[in-house]
Amino acid sequence: MLDSFGRVALLLFPLSLFLTASISAFYVGRSLAPITALTRHAALMARRVTNQNGFWTPLPVSSPYDELSRLAETFNHLFEGVDSAVRQLRQFVTDASHELRTPLAVLHGETELILSKSRSAEEYRKTLSAFSDEFKKLTRIVEGLFTLSMADAGQLHLMSEPLYINEVLEEACALVTSRALVKNIAIVRELNEEVAYSGDEAFLHQLFLIFLDNAIKYSSDGSQVRVTLEQQAGTIRARFEDQGIGISSEHLAFIFERFYRAVPPSSGEAHSGGLGLAIAQAIVRAQGGFIECQSTPGVGSTFTVVLPATHSASNLESKPEQKLIVG
Repeated sequence: MLDSFGRVALLLFPLSLFLTASISAFYVGRSLAPITALTRHAALMARRVTNQNGFWTPLPVSSPYDELSRLAETFNHLFEGVDSAVRQLRQFVTDASHELRTPLAVLHGETELILSKSRSAEEYRKTLSAFSDEFKKLTRIVEGLFTLSMADAGQLHLMSEPLYINEVLEEACALVTSRALVKNIAIVRELNEEVAYSGDEAFLHQLFLIFLDNAIKYSSDGSQVRVTLEQQAGTIRARFEDQGIGISSEHLAFIFERFYRAVPPSSGEAHSGGLGLAIAQAIVRAQGGFIECQSTPGVGSTFTVVLPATHSASNLESKPEQKLIVG
């Protein structure tokens, strides 16, 4: 009996080992299949990094309840954010290159033209004047990109100094008066009230000039731009109302994006490269405020800069988000 049991055990032992190994391999392979699929999918995306259609496609999620599926969903959210950032970066570089290419091409063409033969002193003066205009455009674009990059990095630190915001607005209006007179545009100011504020005078000055420049640029000859300043419900509101071409509703949600233009720039018109409103939004947000826009095509637009009065007298507990109102 012992000999018979030994022979049976000797036969069953390797058979049981083989059966156990086969079952284990089957279940382990089945358990690791999602990992293999994730690895294969990640390798595929690694080979598609330079693809113009983007490198991200969703990782397969077999079941929403196990750990691997939750890991895949986490990676999906991560890759979605990275893909969006890469697309925005590509678009930003493309737009910036396009904006910088135009003045550089003008400078290059003017240089070749002036060097092609001897010129008179008057011709040299005109060429240098054209150079000056293009260099100003390049300076505005580069300074705007620098301001926006600082804002994106959270490094746009504004000074806090006591001032009267009505005086800053009055100075900005005085600076654009000559440009308004060229188009016979009247700047109507309602700045009788003194409004004490604590902020960065240079950035506030730049902020007001952006809206005044846009109002004059897109207003018709012989119209008027109304500028008002008031304190309301714990906020300071600077309003810029023009009688220009207006902005249609499909463009209104995108006017604060960089290099976005609701209308093509008019020929011969100096422009900021489509960065003005993006810079204005960055400055206002750094001050803890927001911008309202109300516009009707063919009638005009009204931009309202709303700043919290925490910097002057009252104390606001919350910072409202940007709001767009389509008229």
